[in-house]
Amino acid sequence: MNEIVLPTSASMQVEPRVNVRRKTGRLIGQTVASGAIKAYAPTVEKQRLLALWKEEVGRQFPALVAAQLNAATGITHMQARDQDGRWTTVTDPEEMNERLNAGEQCYRLTAVAPSAPILKDIMDRLFGQSRQMIDVEVNALPSGMTDAELAADLAGLLQRLTTVPEEADVIDMTVTTDEHVTPKAL
Repeated sequence: MNEIVLPTSASMQVEPRVNVRRKTGRLIGQTVASGAIKAYAPTVEKQRLLALWKEEVGRQFPALVAAQLNAATGITHMQARDQDGRWTTVTDPEEMNERLNAGEQCYRLTAVAPSAPILKDIMDRLFGQSRQMIDVEVNALPSGMTDAELAADLAGLLQRLTTVPEEADVIDMTVTTDEHVTPKAL
């Protein structure tokens, strides 16, 4: 009888790898971060431009948020006649109420229509996307099949997968009338 000899822990010690090359041709430990490898110039340029972009967006962030909210809610204002009969823009909510309650002639003008998609995008970013409904039609459930039917379907599928089809053959998974998934050559 042949005896199996297992190696001891002393014989399984791994010697440190020195100057071992990776598949890329670099030595282990040579990285861009260590300075041993020069970074790819287009990548460095892209990172520099991205840093500049982030810095500029950071400086203008409040204005960008205000512009996005204005686009979502739309830009409207009220026009009313003053004592001289000229049209003026009214922005103060209290003054708007006074003029409307006094019965003065006023118009509400919309310069930019509200955008529901932008508002939805803002809400999705703040609170996460709402749950979506997906319609799924299931034609056959394994629980409705007998063990013999499952075994037959699996055996047929395995046979088709293990045989090499000819160039003209294409394997297509179709649902037959008895609602079992079977492979079929076209």
